[in-house]
Amino acid sequence: MMKRLTTLLLVFLPLIGMQAQPIELTTTEAKSLYKNTTKRRVSVHDPSVVWDTVNTPHRYYIIGSHRGIATSTDMQNWQGSQESFARVNANGTTTTLATTGNQMEANLRQIFQRHRTTTVPKGGQQVAFGNYDATDWCRAIPDDKGNWDINGVMWAPDMVWNPVMQKWCQYLSLNGNAWNSVIVLLTSSKLTGPWVYEGPVVYSGFRSPSDARVSWKKTDLELVIGEQASLPGRYNHPTNQNGQMWGDWWPNNIDPCVFYDEEGELWIAYGSWSGGIWMLKLNKENGLRDYDTTYSSDYNTKGKQCTSDPYFGKRIAGGCYVSGEGPYIEHIGDFYYLFMSYGGFAPDGGYEMRVFRSSKPDGPYRDASGRSAQFTSWVLNYGASNADKRGEKIMGAYNNWGFQTVGECAQGHNSIIAAGDGRTYLVYHTKFNDGTIGHQVRVHQVFLTKNGWLVAAPFEYNGEQLTDADMARPTPFDTNDIVGTYDILIHKYAMDHNNMEEVTPVEVTLTADGKVSGKYSGTWYIDEGTSYLTIRLGSVTYTGVIFEEVMDEKNLHAISFTACATSGVNVWGYKRHPKYALAWQLNNQKMPVVDERRISADIDLDGLWLGDKNVSVEWTSSHPGIIDEHGHFNNTGLAQETTVTLTVRVTSGNYFWQHAYTVKAQPDPNIDGIVDIPYMVNPASTNVFDLQGRRVFYPQRGLYIRNGKKTFVK
Repeated sequence: MMKRLTTLLLVFLPLIGMQAQPIELTTTEAKSLYKNTTKRRVSVHDPSVVWDTVNTPHRYYIIGSHRGIATSTDMQNWQGSQESFARVNANGTTTTLATTGNQMEANLRQIFQRHRTTTVPKGGQQVAFGNYDATDWCRAIPDDKGNWDINGVMWAPDMVWNPVMQKWCQYLSLNGNAWNSVIVLLTSSKLTGPWVYEGPVVYSGFRSPSDARVSWKKTDLELVIGEQASLPGRYNHPTNQNGQMWGDWWPNNIDPCVFYDEEGELWIAYGSWSGGIWMLKLNKENGLRDYDTTYSSDYNTKGKQCTSDPYFGKRIAGGCYVSGEGPYIEHIGDFYYLFMSYGGFAPDGGYEMRVFRSSKPDGPYRDASGRSAQFTSWVLNYGASNADKRGEKIMGAYNNWGFQTVGECAQGHNSIIAAGDGRTYLVYHTKFNDGTIGHQVRVHQVFLTKNGWLVAAPFEYNGEQLTDADMARPTPFDTNDIVGTYDILIHKYAMDHNNMEEVTPVEVTLTADGKVSGKYSGTWYIDEGTSYLTIRLGSVTYTGVIFEEVMDEKNLHAISFTACATSGVNVWGYKRHPKYALAWQLNNQKMPVVDERRISADIDLDGLWLGDKNVSVEWTSSHPGIIDEHGHFNNTGLAQETTVTLTVRVTSGNYFWQHAYTVKAQPDPNIDGIVDIPYMVNPASTNVFDLQGRRVFYPQRGLYIRNGKKTFVK
């Protein structure tokens, strides 16, 4: 590694040693580069994102739990919206129902009581697809207070455009209180609906017929595995009658993610905590389960660690009650990337996103150290005392970043989209360290590292035009752009979420010789002809990218880097781009002098406020003997008001701003004027004394002592 580092430094340093000519920034330009910015925010929990090119105008949609929905044309400003639902009538027609006001709850229950699909393909023929009442299923076991609110259990939908059906397909989980959950399919020609219930995709929490509320006879289990005289033992444990032990073995069927693989096949990943994350192949013709795809069972050999089941499909992550929910899979570059959210989604729950990847849609999914996304026994995998650290932690709770005033925490249940514009966007909800449980949507652009891992931009997406292809091209920065002092955040694994711990920035300095100093010492380099950055901080080496982006809440640009270590820990770093650092300085500084000011005492030129650690200032004076570059004032022997020009040059990288201030130095108050008398002696003499032996003439300055006061001689 050291030999390679040395070689790359030798290649890179001559390139960054090339200095650009200084560029002057005017006051007018500086003002144009600095202003506050705002975004239209929305609160959508568990946001799933799609790009609608079917309907005009084309726009992004996010849809989330409890019927949250919003749209955007730029991935920055979101507008809340509403979706409608339709009931399937007994004759197969549909009726759109109001889902607001007093009738909301009653109407929502009707929507899931009867589905539109009547037959499904299996074994080369169409077979009956009985009526599956999803409302009845998931409300079968009320909570301790006897309550059940369907709007409150419509969780984490995902959407996909099905080109065969020529419809949008929404996969929605309806959550029950004892694992009696079901993922259903709804379809519509528009993302705002009306959505129509087509049928269930997969059930969980079923028991033997003795518990008629959630009998397996009410599910499609027999359609999948054939008629059964009794519930197979692998699903029917003695302590399972009230649902207590279901999660020891099997998933809670919520949080669906649906995607097309690179071969055009349609898949669904689903599940949460308990039995882990599972995957099934779907039928592209109707969007429901592919009943012709079969799965073996390894239950008899692996028990609770089973990874394959005829009904649930293939387990790809989690298990054994290890935390992990909200799976989301997207193909980017050469791999399928699996996102999961670990921890609890409360502000103090330790919620955070982890990433694994695979060359195949159904796994195996592993992290950068080769660790599997699956668990074979329970272990704590988040928080201050977590014993297991697997998966790339793409970000975590943080504060004081840029212009941030309230810390972000509990980021997660994300979606991610490799968009048609060549960029990839990470969309998630975040909560805040402000004493509330409020949440908002955030979007960060993500990039591929040279090692094929995803890293998130340190700031939100603010309209940048960069793509992964740009990262493989030469960096646009020269030495003076890159070197300087950076704020960095290291998104460590172990965090005390119970006490709302957040990482905060520390400073490091990158120097032109490839060294890092400050809070961490180390080295850095950029691969020749690219924007791929490698930085070593202490004993940890991170690989990532360096690029220009816009900071949050201002239109100031930053030179940022984002990188990850093989351990899965990510680091962010930024400093204001020199041009914008200078603009920030000029828009916020207060000069200690103004033109035509009368000066009769010291000026604190050294005390000029520097709002950026990468900005420097230099003063020069036309009369340093009267006012020097530090602002020290000396008017000894000054007989009259004298004009002094104080020139300030503020510099950041290759950019500078310069201004000359004309001030009036006031005369020495001890001088009583100017007399027109002949020289008493040769002006070159310095040995002129009065009768008392006092020196009375200073020929260097034409100064004559008269009556104990200073007088200038013409």
